Amino acid sequence: MHTAKLNRFAAKRALYYLNQRIFFRLGHFFFFFVVLKRAFLGNLLLLQTLNWLIKPVWIFFIEVAVQNNLGDALYGKYYGIFGLALLFNILLDFGLNNFTASKVASTPGNVVPSGLLGLRMWLALSYVLITAVFGLFQNMDIRFLGLVILNQVLAGFTLYFRAILQGRHLFKTDSIVSVADRLVAVALLSWLIAGSGLSGEEGLCYFLLAQTAGYAVSLFFSWFYSRKQGYSDTKIPQTEGFSLLSSMRWFAILSLCMAVFTRLDTQMLRYLAPEGEAEVGQYARSFRFLDAALIFSSLISSQLLPLFSRMISRNEPTDGLLWLNVRIVLYVALPLLFTGLFFASPLLGLFYAGQGKAGFTLADATVFGNLMACFLPMALVHVFGTWLTAAGELKKLGLLALVCVFVNAGLNMWLIPLHSATGAAISGLITQLLFVLICIYWVIQQKGFALNAYRVIYLILAGNAAYAIFSVISKNISDLNGFLLACGVWAFTGMFLFVSELSKWLKRGS
Repeated sequence: MHTAKLNRFAAKRALYYLNQRIFFRLGHFFFFFVVLKRAFLGNLLLLQTLNWLIKPVWIFFIEVAVQNNLGDALYGKYYGIFGLALLFNILLDFGLNNFTASKVASTPGNVVPSGLLGLRMWLALSYVLITAVFGLFQNMDIRFLGLVILNQVLAGFTLYFRAILQGRHLFKTDSIVSVADRLVAVALLSWLIAGSGLSGEEGLCYFLLAQTAGYAVSLFFSWFYSRKQGYSDTKIPQTEGFSLLSSMRWFAILSLCMAVFTRLDTQMLRYLAPEGEAEVGQYARSFRFLDAALIFSSLISSQLLPLFSRMISRNEPTDGLLWLNVRIVLYVALPLLFTGLFFASPLLGLFYAGQGKAGFTLADATVFGNLMACFLPMALVHVFGTWLTAAGELKKLGLLALVCVFVNAGLNMWLIPLHSATGAAISGLITQLLFVLICIYWVIQQKGFALNAYRVIYLILAGNAAYAIFSVISKNISDLNGFLLACGVWAFTGMFLFVSELSKWLKRGS
């Protein structure tokens, strides 16, 4: 009798724990698939919509018009200065943006670590001095150099205040602030181009001043909303400041090395290519398309960092969110990859043929194709690299990025004298592929992502489907109409892969 009671008690206890386990799993399922994914996709949609409404206008109309008016040589002169400013951009950040976003997201009450604003001011001063010294050493025009440096300083402070908004998951506010600078600059430059136009060095000065006005407006709004949400900053002792910088040194090393092996091409082109600044101008024509595409993945990264930081700190599985973003990236990256392979000339002609460039050489198409191919590894880095950053694997990432700097520099020294801008594009593609493959391996190794048979088959089928669509259409219709048709067919095909799944998530949240 006593044994029977014990057995019944044991059975009830086992049932209790089983029910508790089931309810826990259901609660986790509801949070991840309904709340988290729905919120993520909604914020991502707003962020992407605003940026794709404004920034492509800047890249494909304003910058193209400016380059067409100024010419490749003068625009290449500016682009070389801009590339130098981006190389030292880490001195404006030193890892503070990622550190701030992840720290604010993982701290109870979303408190901002004190003293960061003062550190940013000291870093901005060091950035101005070092960039100016290197620029003047290379005999760069002091007027253009000064304006580019000023714009980067304003943009750096804006990104810092935006990191606070991202850490507090105020993604809608951050989305609006993210396009304010370009919106102002587009309005000013549209008025100038429609009026007197832009030409010569005076036109380049107006181009830079319009950007200054845009960055100033964006900085004001980002500061205002971060203060409005309770941001406060206090001074800290100098020793604590150095300690904080020391704790972020791997943020800084990673950011510096990634900037170097991404932007070193333009600097080496100026000295190693036969025609120097004109080659930089040719490279900039194609890089502009890659720059526009990276808007998409960089915005995903800005939202993923605080999400991954919170999930990893709570020991929540990240596999589902990673796989979701891999598919989103592939949906955009695959058509861009094959666009560069099959439709380079029609797209380049669409933007530049009307400005005196009657045709484009094989070199132009090759540069464009290799740079568009770079988007796939760079976009995946924005997903897997962000996971590793949130997981605290900064030392490993920093050392990997340092290796990639030497790989990129060596490839550039070998390929640029032989193939000019094409060589720079090929070296960039090889370096980016090396970086992302190792990042993916590390994430899989740490069980943040599972690459099972189903997912491998999915990736193979998606790649072959995109190749087949763009290849078949390009063989029959090689002009711009063929490109538009291929994109339309791919978008229609993608509806079967994504829309049904997304609609299920939305129904579960209703």
